[in-house]
Amino acid sequence: MNKIVPDKFQEKADITYEHLFRAIYRPVVNLAKELEQTLGRERVFKIVKDASEKSSVEMVKRQVEESPFRSFDEFKEYWKELLKTPFWTHTSTLAIKEDEPDRFKFHVTECLWAKTFEELGAPEIGYLMCCQPDYATARVYHPKICMTRTKTLMQGDKYCDPTYVWKE
Repeated sequence: MNKIVPDKFQEKADITYEHLFRAIYRPVVNLAKELEQTLGRERVFKIVKDASEKSSVEMVKRQVEESPFRSFDEFKEYWKELLKTPFWTHTSTLAIKEDEPDRFKFHVTECLWAKTFEELGAPEIGYLMCCQPDYATARVYHPKICMTRTKTLMQGDKYCDPTYVWKE
């Protein structure tokens, strides 16, 4: 009988971020397109939007339960550090545009999610899966935080402009 050695599942794979994203999202896009044929575009898009939002909110809730943000400064510092990590530096290019006591804005000029979904011919699905949930997760980080955005690479703009505001 073969023994499964759990440590082998922890080994790093020699794969690019681009190949990883395609491997993850291609089957999702294919499934959504197949479901569109049966259920219709509007219904499938609502399902994708709702499921993605629910999943993102649950992920942020777990994170916040472990380490809640007590102030907007803590939230901003979290994002500043997160955006320096290898995952984020390899999947996006961005610059902080505003860092005020009650406002934090950055521009994303390159995004592997947008690139991947564009190449798969499904930027609308990408928006619903990867961009739309940002509005709901902002409130989960802290009830006083809201996010606005007027542009997204996923929708064909030259950059994304997420802006987080602390509302008293």
